[in-house]
Amino acid sequence: MVLIFIKLFIFIYLGFSIFADYSAYATCTETSNCGSDSGQASIFPDITTGEANYNTAHGYHSAGMDITTGDANTVLGYEAGKIINTGSYNTAIGSDSLSSLTVGNNNTAIGYNSGSNNSSGSGNIFIGYEAGPASGDVSNQLYIANSSSNTPLIHGDFSTNTVTINDDLVINGSFSGSNYSIDSNGNASGIGTLSSGTISSSGNISASGSFIIGNANIEESELEVIDDITAGTVSANKAIVVDSEKNISGFNTLSANTIKANTFEDSNGERFLYKDTANDIVHIGSNSMLFYDSSTYGKDIMASSTGHIQIGNSTSDTTTVMGDLIIQEPSASNHAATRSYADKVSLMAAALDTRLPLYGNKHALNLSSTSTNNEIAFGLNFVGIYDGLHLPLDFSLGSAFSGDYNMGKLSIGVSW
Repeated sequence: MVLIFIKLFIFIYLGFSIFADYSAYATCTETSNCGSDSGQASIFPDITTGEANYNTAHGYHSAGMDITTGDANTVLGYEAGKIINTGSYNTAIGSDSLSSLTVGNNNTAIGYNSGSNNSSGSGNIFIGYEAGPASGDVSNQLYIANSSSNTPLIHGDFSTNTVTINDDLVINGSFSGSNYSIDSNGNASGIGTLSSGTISSSGNISASGSFIIGNANIEESELEVIDDITAGTVSANKAIVVDSEKNISGFNTLSANTIKANTFEDSNGERFLYKDTANDIVHIGSNSMLFYDSSTYGKDIMASSTGHIQIGNSTSDTTTVMGDLIIQEPSASNHAATRSYADKVSLMAAALDTRLPLYGNKHALNLSSTSTNNEIAFGLNFVGIYDGLHLPLDFSLGSAFSGDYNMGKLSIGVSW
């Protein structure tokens, strides 16, 4: 921006120097308006006494301007500002500069045909060959270019105090403002908020504060947890990132409310806990205990993959069962007895009668029945006395049954 205004000052200075050279040949009218025209045209022919003041014109046909009431206009060059009518405080230096202006004020044009398309706009500065908009009027604008264009090399807007560079901006020295600076190496300091789209950097980005992205405010201590981490390995005070196989190792203690997994392995890679989700069975151990879920099987079932389960590890161990202990009906001699089995055995024993015949009879046959705890047993008994050969012998023979169980009895006795 400083360079722009230095160039503007030089252009204006040269223009006034040229103007000073021509002033020696000037002709003044109405005492305060002066001009010269190599075409020998009359000077300010349309000015009525006292209606326009301090106008200056030098150049072929420029002295024939149409000024009627405009004040303090300065034109220099062939037909420069030639049709200014009521406009005031305009400066045109260069052939055909401000050649279309009629009523605009406070315009400055330096260069051939500069500002030539502006007829009524005010407050503009046009610098360069044909500098100015391609067509139409503008106000409070800066154009620095070497052709008429709506996107000149340098464009400014005095109403918003903005300057636009429509090409690369190269700064060989330092660039600074009241609070910031950019040195010749491209290092910037003192810059406040930076509003931008995508920011790309081929080098490092350093910051003494935090990174704010949306509502996230990330400080240095938070960024350090992702610095120098190894994927797949747990490190103290570092973030955890799985490796390419989605594996991770190195945990000492893991505390969680819920862990979702189908398989757990020990440090030797052997499975010790596994859930068969297809059949709803939990396996514990490599040669595993099996636990079937009641939601699938109606009961919670504990089984063994080898078919053998032992409760306790030594003969001194005890096992306590709270509530009912229900076992299968025994079918072999080493099977545990149920209460039903014990009741049936006792009932069958009770049903085996050993009474001798009555009333001197030698033989008796009887049928007996016993019951308890909803169990029942039946017995058939034969009892007799043998006195042949004068041998005092008695005997009994019986059979009892209860459900699937049966019991037999044979006894022989001698009397004296």
